[in-house]
Amino acid sequence: MKNLVVFGMIFLLALTSCADRGVADYDKTGKSGDAISRDGVITLLITDADLIQVDSNPQYNTAEWSFVVKHPGRYDIWLSSLTRDTLHLRYKENVTITAGDSRIEKKPVGDKIVTDDPKVKKPWYRADSHMGSVFFSEAGEYQVQVISDGVISHFSDTSRISNDNHTRINSLIIKLMTI
Repeated sequence: MKNLVVFGMIFLLALTSCADRGVADYDKTGKSGDAISRDGVITLLITDADLIQVDSNPQYNTAEWSFVVKHPGRYDIWLSSLTRDTLHLRYKENVTITAGDSRIEKKPVGDKIVTDDPKVKKPWYRADSHMGSVFFSEAGEYQVQVISDGVISHFSDTSRISNDNHTRINSLIIKLMTI
C-alpha cells in the first residue's frame, strides 16, 4: 500500500512539473489582456501592441510586442483577422512578420474560420491564417513585429468597430510545435 501511495505521489509530481513545457510567456509589463491559455497558446492582441500607423502608406503600419520564451524551439505563427468576408480577406499586400531571426512574408488566406469566439460580433468574423513557423534558439525576451495595411487600431469590442475597413488584424497567435 505504501508503494502505491509513493508511486501516486511521484506520478502527480511528474505531471505538474511538465505542465509548463516550452510555453512562451507574454511579457507582463502592465499591458492588459495578455492571454496564455492552458494549452500553451499565446495570443498577442492588437489592442495591446505598440502601434505605428502611417496614414499616407498604410502598408507600413506596424504592431510590435515583447514576450519571453522560456524554452527554445519551433513555434507556429497564426495571424487572426477580423473580416466581413471570410472568403476574401482583401489584404492589399503580403503581411510581414519578424520574430527572433525569422522573417515571414505571406498574404493571409483564412485557413481556419473561428465561429465560436464570443468577442467577435456580426458583421465581423474571425479568420485565422497559418503564416509559417519561427525558431527561437534560446530562452529570453524577443520582439515580434507585424507590418501590414491590416494593422489598424480598434476597440476590443467588435460591435464598436467601424465598417470602413474590410479586414483588420485582431491578434498574433504563437504556439509551440510538438513533435
